[in-house]
Amino acid sequence: MLTAGVLLCVMSIVDTLAYSVRTAGVLALRLATSIALFNAVVIISRLSNMFQAPIMGHYSDSVNKGDYSVAAVLLALRVDICFIILGVIIGALLTPTFIAISRRGISVMAERGTLPRTVMHGLSRLNHLPGYWRTPRFSSVLRNLRPGNIPSSILIWNVFITCFYSIGVMSTALAASINHPLAATCTNLSGIVNGIATMLLFILVDPPASLIIDDCISGRRPKADAIRLNIHMISSRLIGCSLGLLLLPLMARYVEAAAIIVDRIF
Repeated sequence: MLTAGVLLCVMSIVDTLAYSVRTAGVLALRLATSIALFNAVVIISRLSNMFQAPIMGHYSDSVNKGDYSVAAVLLALRVDICFIILGVIIGALLTPTFIAISRRGISVMAERGTLPRTVMHGLSRLNHLPGYWRTPRFSSVLRNLRPGNIPSSILIWNVFITCFYSIGVMSTALAASINHPLAATCTNLSGIVNGIATMLLFILVDPPASLIIDDCISGRRPKADAIRLNIHMISSRLIGCSLGLLLLPLMARYVEAAAIIVDRIF
């Protein structure tokens, strides 16, 4: 459980910090370069997620062996969600620092031309990292918590998408623990949760968020809106992950029902 929790915490920190890259792109006035760096940061978090699935799958095997009960698995998974929430909080606290690092990284990437050269340049100057440390200003955070010009629909969708994505693999593990004869089918159905969440993200959240970033760079919006968007995306992410604590059993039943339908068809 601890290993899975640490991996989930790392993934959550990186996912939360990824929002900062686009904000740094606004401050550096380099949107395309920031998107390339943003994608690189997200890939790192997905690698952590790749190792999460087999660890979660171990829970259902333990139930079948009699080592755990379904209630114990649910408790363990909720503890893992708490690690995700912890990662969001840590990522939020590191956001000002990461914006400064990303802003410098975008400039270096424009000079070096490729991501590997940029990474090598950064690794050769790790001793400069303390100079990028920025302490969060909570007065600024509270001021920017007012939605302002940020469409509330983006934030509402981000809450539910984050919730579904954070518990996607967990819901399959819990469903496999509840209905062990269909454990293999349940475990392979994480896509019906994560896939839907990913599609909604690319359709309902990313395009309007990118338009806001575009407007900030072009001058149609103040740059402060990029910072405000960043804060609200992190806040809605925190709410979404917390909501996952409540919805995990419901999503597990949804996966189990889908597994039963698949079993009857095939």
